[in-house]
Amino acid sequence: MTIMKPLSLALFVFLLFGCSTEKSPSLVYIEYNSKIIVGISFDDENDYFSKRKQQEVELKMPQYMKQMNKSRDEVIAIYLEFSKGLAKCKEISLVSEIIETNKASLEFSQKDICGNESTSTAKQLVKMVKEGGWKIDNVVISI
Repeated sequence: MTIMKPLSLALFVFLLFGCSTEKSPSLVYIEYNSKIIVGISFDDENDYFSKRKQQEVELKMPQYMKQMNKSRDEVIAIYLEFSKGLAKCKEISLVSEIIETNKASLEFSQKDICGNESTSTAKQLVKMVKEGGWKIDNVVISI
């Protein structure tokens, strides 16, 4: 009888978490945006990016270091703080989500909530790819 409780609990946990569905692309992006707002490490942020996007960031890093006359760690710190500041002041709402087999296109409306810019609504267009889960491949912000 005592072995039945642990087995039942193990089965319940497996059914609860083992059969969970994959997060939608929009949910992954909203989760990413929320983590940017509270602060995220560069390595943790990279986990949200596609391999192509990670390579793009790495290729641009020496250029940024030279332009800013800063070390890699200093450039990363500036980038993370800038991203955090932007995300804190933007309220995003999903407008559309188009999912194809391994690609997704998301459109978010974006409104300034800090009073730093106009009160007009801008758009965020997010391209995502499926690479062991949904990853951010490109973000375009239009005003």
